[in-house]
Amino acid sequence: MLFLFLFPSLLFAQVETNTLDGFAEASWGMTFESIREKFLSMATNPESKEKIEIINEKKDASLLIKRNGIFYLYRFYKTPELLKEVRPKREGAAETDPSLDPQTEFRETGILFSVGVTFNLVPSEQIKAKLEKKYGKPRKETIGDDKVSGAAIWELAERKENPPRGGFAVVWREGYKKVAYTRRIDYFSANLKEVIAKDYVDFFSVQETKTLRDLIP
Repeated sequence: MLFLFLFPSLLFAQVETNTLDGFAEASWGMTFESIREKFLSMATNPESKEKIEIINEKKDASLLIKRNGIFYLYRFYKTPELLKEVRPKREGAAETDPSLDPQTEFRETGILFSVGVTFNLVPSEQIKAKLEKKYGKPRKETIGDDKVSGAAIWELAERKENPPRGGFAVVWREGYKKVAYTRRIDYFSANLKEVIAKDYVDFFSVQETKTLRDLIP
């Protein structure tokens, strides 16, 4: 539980607005390379008081960071290759900078859409109390059949804007000796969540079309 008192600003980090516009030093839509370079710089800075390691990386997909004993999984998204066949880039047009315009239809580089935080088991009520102090009451809570496990969800997005700005925070609960504990929190971009959902539908639509074309030459 010690990390809760040592590094609360990291665990519950957010740009100081009424919406969840990113996590710690990273904003939704930032590229894989920009975030990787940021952590490399922090890890090699001799004046840094933090211990930062890049544990694992998969280009344009994920970046696992260990920071002061806590693990942060930065997740990135780019347009599936199959969709690029039906979304040709405009002739001679440069790709829009996804950190500035995450709505671009052609995402060749991975852009940040989610961060997962994992740590040693902590009583869920302590985690919930800190999130409520920062964000207010959760929008939704679910309880499992064991009456202990489940999740609490905070919606911190401005849906009146198009595309929506902000994101979601999800605290996961698991039961141990009939008491709820948490070892994981996930943060998601509201805008990129919708972008990915649309791409997912389009992806399977293209797959179906290609399958029918192959079946009936």
